[in-house]
Amino acid sequence: MEHSRPHRPRVSRETRLLLSTALVATLALWILARVRFPDQPAAPTPVQPLLTQLGARGSFEDLASELAQLRPRIEPLLVGGALRIREDAALTLLASNPGSDPGSHLGSDPDVIGLDRASRLAVVRAPAMPAQPPAVWKPGDPAQPRYFMATDPATGALALRPVLVGSLVPTASPLWREPVWLVPPGTDLLPGSFVFTTDALLVGLAVEVTGRIAIIPAALLLQEADRLLGPGVRMPGTFGIEVQAITPPVARATGAAGGVVVTWVDPGGPSADTLAVGDVIETADGEAVTTPLHWTARAARATAGSSVTVTVRRDGEVREVGLIAAPLRPAAAADMLGLTLRNVPGTGSMIVEVEAGSPAERAGLRSGDVITLAGGLRTPSPAAVRRAWDRAPAGTAVLVAYLRDRAPAVTALEKP
Repeated sequence: MEHSRPHRPRVSRETRLLLSTALVATLALWILARVRFPDQPAAPTPVQPLLTQLGARGSFEDLASELAQLRPRIEPLLVGGALRIREDAALTLLASNPGSDPGSHLGSDPDVIGLDRASRLAVVRAPAMPAQPPAVWKPGDPAQPRYFMATDPATGALALRPVLVGSLVPTASPLWREPVWLVPPGTDLLPGSFVFTTDALLVGLAVEVTGRIAIIPAALLLQEADRLLGPGVRMPGTFGIEVQAITPPVARATGAAGGVVVTWVDPGGPSADTLAVGDVIETADGEAVTTPLHWTARAARATAGSSVTVTVRRDGEVREVGLIAAPLRPAAAADMLGLTLRNVPGTGSMIVEVEAGSPAERAGLRSGDVITLAGGLRTPSPAAVRRAWDRAPAGTAVLVAYLRDRAPAVTALEKP
């Protein structure tokens, strides 16, 4: 007699698939929960190696710990916000002040050892102490996003903060002898910040290039420092002219296809007998002058007695002339206007910064004001405001009209 076996209902294929799906989904949710909430206690699990590979996200405490470990490695490289490049000298970026020529820092400021008047990169004296040159970082893939550590140029104390840089795009600039790295718009970097890797390697210096933020590579930065510290630094010079970009109407009127147009010639300057307002400078020493920055960068690096051969277009004719730079007259401290300005086409010049204790501050001007008239000239450019101030005799005042919150007002800049 055969024994009958108990009946076992078969599990359908659909049920097995459903159970398998539920198991996989539960496991996936568990893994995501462990990654999303790493601070929660983990239950015993046979798949711990998988979680170890996924890892947990860093916390603010981890970032603070990393900054604390990095600080003593970077601190010896900085002094008062400048980068120490030798025992008694440091590298920094001087703030712009159109109230005086940057060359006036040389010879009048004992702390400035060397200055590039085009880029405003300066070597300054620093308290003597043993120092090692900073180690230089070289990018493997410039397009790769990465975190850097940046200093705060507004304070003398060391203040590091992480900055995400999406990419580094090599770009040529007239202000620098080799390509610099443009960073994406919106990158949280300020001009004058020194940038380091998380291993304390020097990435470079953040600067402004044609309205964009760029990083001057560390190798180029140290080369420029060596040049500024080199022997034979001569007195700054000036060609006594100012230029602007060529607009389509000016191009049609002059017949020029490129170059820059002369807007002012110092009547007592070295170019008074050679150039005139309306001349178009097309080349300088054989190199095309395509933007005003190409000319101003070259002119800012001129020294007294240096020369440049320019191709000039006037009345449809092209000729070559030689310009010789005259010594730049250092501005006296009392003559400094104390304004940092930027051009507002068709309106005038917006005040970016007012120097404390300057004639501009005494006149009540503030950052954000827009100068619409200076010395009788309407809608003046920053250069025109400076000329109106420079030409005013000592003991007189320059009448200035300006807008503040769209309300017009008038003041006077009194010249000592």
